Amino acid sequence: MTNSNEDLVLDADGIPILTDLVRENETPEPTEQPQQDDVSVDELAGLLLNSDTFRQQLDEIAAELTRAVRQQIELTLRPTLEEAISLALEDSNTASYEAVRKQLEEALPDLLARTLQN
Repeated sequence: MTNSNEDLVLDADGIPILTDLVRENETPEPTEQPQQDDVSVDELAGLLLNSDTFRQQLDEIAAELTRAVRQQIELTLRPTLEEAISLALEDSNTASYEAVRKQLEEALPDLLARTLQN
């Protein structure tokens, strides 16, 4: 019994019977592929870049990569920045300490006057 559409030999239950012997070390011969138009890499890239759908996908990928890089940089730098800020503010001899102290001293009379008025 054969199936005329595919030229396969079938058993009584309609299951194909393999007729070509395939050995483990043999690779099957490549079947002919349909001829494709010869399109250069540059032409293909141009076609893709002119496609709105492709450009939208590129935009989404770029946005996601940007977010991922930013998050990774933040996670990597956060401990170092926190430590640097803490060390700078804890040291009473730093310029930042002096600047904050000076601003508080200058603002104190005005803050007291506002507090007493309320």
